[in-house]
Amino acid sequence: MLIKQGSLRNYFHNFLQCSLRKQNIQAQDDTVSYLTNLLITYTRTECFIDANQGRAPHQPLAIYYSNAIHSHTTHERNLALRRLGDIALFVCGLFSESLQKKSIDVDYYAAMGGTAYSYLSESCHSSTNSTPKENVFTELSCKFIDFVDILSDLNEGQANKNLLRTYELWLRTHSKKAKSILIENNILPTEQNFRLQ
Repeated sequence: MLIKQGSLRNYFHNFLQCSLRKQNIQAQDDTVSYLTNLLITYTRTECFIDANQGRAPHQPLAIYYSNAIHSHTTHERNLALRRLGDIALFVCGLFSESLQKKSIDVDYYAAMGGTAYSYLSESCHSSTNSTPKENVFTELSCKFIDFVDILSDLNEGQANKNLLRTYELWLRTHSKKAKSILIENNILPTEQNFRLQ
């Protein structure tokens, strides 16, 4: 389906609302708006290119984390943490299959992204100019895997292609969506079935 530029915001907003209802996940309006803006932002290729590198795709998450730790100002730290959280959420939600054959898997991205949003929430809370973003970052941190599941609906059907990978995803993240797919395929996910190394 071709999406006109003018309707991109409405398309993603409506998609998120439908997916939230379908998966029975509650989200604040500000969080849905944040996710809508995230999806719009990452429709542009240049958002995956680091400005200081020019030619390379985004850096490893550990580099963003290092940049945050070594920032000179709170603003710089928060920008690095936000970039880390956003990239982790986007990659986990839309490209988790690409992580399958790498040493760093979706659970690493989920931990890094959730922690980055948690730090952002704390930073907003401790600042004198607390904003509604504090609640957004808190919700993104607490429900990171739920929002990964929501974004993964854009790739509907992909998780069904490899049930072993879906089971592995469930073992690592306890994703409600992965569990649902396994149950639909007559697989009852339990930790005791087997552990993937």
